[in-house]
Order: sequence, then structure tokens, then C-alpha cells
Amino acid sequence: MTTTNLVRVTIDAPARRIDLALPERSPVAEILPGLLRRAGESLPDDGVTEGGWLLRRGDGTALELGRSLGTYGIRDGEVLHLVSRRLHWPELEYDDLADTIAKGAGRTGRPWGPAHTRAAGLLTGAFAALLALLAVVRAGPPWSTPAWAALGFCALLLAAGTVLARALGDAGAGAVVAALALPFGFSGGALLLAGGPPPAGFGAPHVLAGSSALLVASALGYLGVVERAEVFIGGVTAGLLGALASWLATLDSLDGVDGAAVAAVVVLLFSPLLGPLTIRLGRVPMPVLPRSTADLVRDDPQPPRHAVYAAVLRADQLLTGMIGGATTVAVLCLFLVASEASTSVIVLLSVLAVGFCLRARIYPALRQRAPLLLTGVASAGALAVGPVMADAGGLLAITAPVLLAVGALAVAAGLGHSRRPPSPFFGRAAELLEVAIVLACVPVLCALLGLYGLVRGLGG
Repeated sequence: MTTTNLVRVTIDAPARRIDLALPERSPVAEILPGLLRRAGESLPDDGVTEGGWLLRRGDGTALELGRSLGTYGIRDGEVLHLVSRRLHWPELEYDDLADTIAKGAGRTGRPWGPAHTRAAGLLTGAFAALLALLAVVRAGPPWSTPAWAALGFCALLLAAGTVLARALGDAGAGAVVAALALPFGFSGGALLLAGGPPPAGFGAPHVLAGSSALLVASALGYLGVVERAEVFIGGVTAGLLGALASWLATLDSLDGVDGAAVAAVVVLLFSPLLGPLTIRLGRVPMPVLPRSTADLVRDDPQPPRHAVYAAVLRADQLLTGMIGGATTVAVLCLFLVASEASTSVIVLLSVLAVGFCLRARIYPALRQRAPLLLTGVASAGALAVGPVMADAGGLLAITAPVLLAVGALAVAAGLGHSRRPPSPFFGRAAELLEVAIVLACVPVLCALLGLYGLVRGLGG
């Protein structure tokens, strides 16, 4: 039986055979120098004339230096051959063509299995549920019956997801079913106050009611289902921000574009606070810094390792859900803001596009950085589709070439930084630019809201 993280192999070197227990997660490049020292005193020097050394399996497969033994599926008792890079390893002969074809076909991709059958069933059910939601939305006006039907389906899906997760022990399927209740909840809440056909019969009050229903449904899903907490945390966050934006739009002094602009700016300005907030909400134990000499010699017991791991996982789910929900609302708000073609809208969308892309740097995880980057790209896209393309005369002469140039710069930057990390000076410049962007958000937002004209009017 394999010892944890170790694999017992035999190394067939040019001068001797060695039995070793090697870490299966370490790259081959870290293991090879130690093997050369143990396989022969002159092997490291001989590698200069031999073109270097590498490890091969019995079938001739060369182990790449950047990969670990575990990725190759190395098992206990396997023999690895330490040979020169210049040594020609003949291909294995075979006598069964059909078996070779089957093995080659198996390398092209994973075959269909029970997990794919399960995923296909869940996806089909989700597609059918979304079609049912479309049927409910198209059933009005009048909207009273469709609204209560949507809310009823929302409650039914939440109950079914909770039963799957709690009673039947299938938390994954329960999370999918309960997540389908969220669009039903939003639609039901929005349709309760509807008075006419969309879009004329819908406005900020309907979005406020829908966001409130989404908030309640997400909270119930989070409490009822133990899996995929980030989905329901994202729903709670989206409900709160949507309610904030729509409530601002219900005021006499603001309209829908103003409320959407405020919500998008709030997401950008307060996104750095999500990390510390999730650490507190996730109850992650933090190290206590010594404040006196007595604290230096005091040996307090550490919390259990499994409790720390659980707290970190909980905080990560909270952070992922909050970022996902906040950026979803921000993207919708950005496209609503882009429906107006004014100078302040153009400046605000430009500032937010750069700001969201720069703000993504503080989150190293893909699941948290990608939503912020996509929000920045969406802001630039809203700017291009809305105000920039409003002038039909400059589409061919200015807009299309500029967009192609921006795309070329993005491709060049991505390819360049994928090969070598950016310099520290580049990172410092990005920090200074981010500070300037944050400071510019509030004045630009005030210009979009018309506060400067209001102040001038108060002064006569």
C-alpha cells in the first residue's frame, strides 16, 4: 500500500539499480539532481557530454521535468530508467491492431460515464425549468396569476432542493434545483407590481420587488442546501445591490440610469472590503501578534487543523459568491448606463472599465479574478456598443480601427505577460493608476447625476 504522498520505485541507472521512495507531488526537476548523486559519482558531469539525463518508463514515455510523478500515474514497484537524452528509445512493437486502435481512441478524451449521465440529466432539467419560466413570463398581462405562479414554482424548487440535499443526501443535485428557484423568485417579485406589457409596464419599483424576492429566495436556499454556498451568497449580494439601485431610481431626483451608475461605482469602490468582511463572516482564526514579553513565551494551543480548513473554505465561498453577485449587478447596470450618450457617461464607463481590470489584481484566485476582469471588459463593451457607436458617421473611419487596435494590444499584453511576469515598476504604476481611478469615480459620478448644476443653481 502506498505511503501518503510517496511512491516506491526502482531507478535503473547506467551503473546500478536503486530502490527509492519519491514524493509523487514534486516535479521531476526537483527529484532528478538527487537521483544523479545517488546513481553514480560521475553521472552529473557525464550529462554535459550526453546532452543531459531524463527518466523514462518501461514503454519509453519520457517524464517531463515540469510534471510530477503523480500526474503520470506512477505506481509502487514501477521501474523508471535513467537514460541519456540522446539515447534513441525504440517504439514498442504490437501484434493486436484492434487493441492499439482502442487505446489510441481512449487517449482522445474521456469516455461517457455515470458522471456525464448525471450532468446531462441535471442540465436537461434546468433547461426545462428555464423554459417553464419563459412560459410564465409570457402568460401576461394581466400579471397577477403569472406572478403568483412564479413564486409558487420558486417555493417548490427550494423545497425540492432542500429535500434532495438534506433527506436524500445528494447536496450537488439539491444545489442545482434550488439555484433554479432564484430566477423564478426574481420574476415573481417583479411581476407582482406589473401593470402593462414589457418593457413599458416595468420600471424601478418592479426591479425593487424582484430583487427583494431574489434576496429572500437566496437566503432560504443558503440555509436549506449545504452545497455550492457561493451561488446563494451571490444571489443575496445581487438582491441587495439590485434593491439599492432600484430604490435610488424610485426617488424623484434620480432615474434608472442614475441608480445604475451609483450601484456600479459602489461595487468598484467597496470591492476591496469584501476580503476582510468574508474573513470575519467565515470566522477564520487569525494569528495573535505578541504585545509583551510574556506573550512571546506563552504557548497557546492552536485551533484544530480541520476547523481552520473549514473556516477558510467557508470564507472562500463567501468571497466568491459576493464577487460574483456584485459583478453581475454591475454588468447589468453598466449596460443600462450606456443607454445614454453623454460625455459624463463616456468618461464614467471608461473609468470603470480600467478600474475593474486593475481591481482584479488583488484577487489571485481565478474564480474571483475572472468576474472582475469580465466586468471591466463588459464596461468597455457597453461603451463601444452604446455611446461610441451612436455616431454612425465614424464607425468605419474611427470606431472599427480603434477597436481592432485595442484588441491587438490586449492580445500582445496577454501573450507577453504569460511568458514573463511584469516588472515591479509596471505593478507600481498600476497601483498609482488604480488610486487615480478610485479618486476620479466620485467626481465623474457627481457630473453624471447633475450635482454640479444643482450646486450652481443653489448659488444663484
